[in-house]
Order: sequence, then structure tokens, then C-alpha cells
Amino acid sequence: MSRIVVLGDLNLDVHARAPSDLAAGEEVRDLVHASPGGSAGTFARIAAARGASVAFLGCVGTDLVGDLLVRSLEAAGVEPIVQRADCPSGVILALHEDPERTMICSRGANDGILADGIDASVFDAADHLHVSGYAFLSESQRPAVERALALAGERGLSVSVDPPPANLIRGFGVEAFLALLPIRGWLFPNRAEGAILTGADEPVSIVDRLAPRFEVGALTMGAGGSLAWVGEERHAQPANRLEGVDTTGAGDAFAGAFVAAYLDTGDIEHASLSGGRAAHDHLRASSCADA
Repeated sequence: MSRIVVLGDLNLDVHARAPSDLAAGEEVRDLVHASPGGSAGTFARIAAARGASVAFLGCVGTDLVGDLLVRSLEAAGVEPIVQRADCPSGVILALHEDPERTMICSRGANDGILADGIDASVFDAADHLHVSGYAFLSESQRPAVERALALAGERGLSVSVDPPPANLIRGFGVEAFLALLPIRGWLFPNRAEGAILTGADEPVSIVDRLAPRFEVGALTMGAGGSLAWVGEERHAQPANRLEGVDTTGAGDAFAGAFVAAYLDTGDIEHASLSGGRAAHDHLRASSCADA
């Protein structure tokens, strides 16, 4: 069984429909649901569900939401090594108005993680480090990321990154973002993120440009499936489609299952299949919650 250390964001995701005809001061009755989320949190929960031993490094508030988020990790079989900050925990409000979605993100305590609060011994028995791409963009989180990468490097761990959305990469600067990523790391972008990182449009071209820099990874394409690589080896995996569902977290679910499977087997096809199933199961669970 592989041991994975995950560093990054842990949020409460709140989803609601946004009625277009609701006037100021009025009230409407509709479904609102909340669930534990965060790019790194989703990766950790899925990797643990796929049999990996997972430790999570992050920060939540001292509030009730923080308590719930820590318990969500424990319930998923993840070891929470979570710092607590005297500020609200991270919350994301997703307002759905078909076919669009607007998100209001409050990073809150996620940016409170302290580098000197990371115990080096967490990495001693680990095989792999996964870092949420959002953490690279935050000046507050970056010292913790740098410490985690240094500890992983000293121990020869493989390292993976799930990039943040393409618009955030563009705003930060493509070259500046790439310069922060570990050499020979693993990367799990979606198609928009892959395009902004490479300047290519077609999936094969995107992967061919990423593979020399990142030794393992997969390009996820929603209904287009995924295209994984290990060096010069490629594996295309079709998607098991679900129509009209929110895709939030599907890429993180794919990455969590892929990494757990690849660490255990070294088989790109098995890892791709595992990632695809995890993404589909995540989407199906989300569609049930929205029903």
C-alpha cells in the first residue's frame, strides 16, 4: 500500500440554483446542499478510497466548518494533520444557472498554513507528495509548499500537481507558474489548463509538449475522456458520460485515483481506468445531490 502526503485546500462547498427572476429582498425555495470539497481535499479522500494511506496537510478555522471538514477527512480514512487558524474556514459558494455556474470563493484559513508547522517526520514513510495547484499561487501558502517540496526531494518522493484553473494561471503568469513546479513531477491538467501551459490546442499536441517536462500525468477532457502519459507511452481513455451535471472536483477525483493506482501497479492503463471510474462516480454522486 502506497503512502501519499497531500498538501492544499480544504473547503466546504455550498451549491444552490440561482433563479434569474428573483428580485432584491425576495425569497425563493429551492435545493441547497453542502459537501466537503477543496481540490486537495477531494484528491485525498479519493486516493484513500482507492486503498492508499493518505496524510493531509492543510489549515482550517477554529469554527464549526473547520470541525466538519476535519471529520470529513477522518470519515474518508485520511489522516488529518491540520493546522487551525483563528479565522473562518474556506468556503466556496457555487450558484448554478443552466448551463453556467458562478463561484464565489473564500479561501479563509487555507492561506493560514505555516511552513514551520509541517512536521518533517510525516514524509519519512511516504512514497509520494501531491500539492494542489492553488497553493502555488498563494503567497501565504507558498512557504509551506516550498518546505513540503524540499522534504519530498530529500526523501526521493515523486510529486504530483493538479493545476489551478486556466484563468488563474494566466493572471499569475504561465512561465512564473511553471517555474514553481518540480522538475520531472507529475501533472494532471484539464484541457483548458493544458492549453494555457503549452500554447497548443489539440490534446495530443498538449500531451506531447508536457511529457518531456512532466514524466507522468494525464490530460482530462470531460466528455472527451482522458489522455495519460508515462514518458513516451500514451493511453487514451473514453469518458463514461453523464449529461447536465456539475463537473466540479471530477479532475481531482481522477488524479487521486490515478496516482493511487499508478503508485501500486506502475500500469498506465490500470491507472487511467481507475481515474475514469473515480471521476464518473464523483459526477454521479454530485448529480444525485442536485436532484
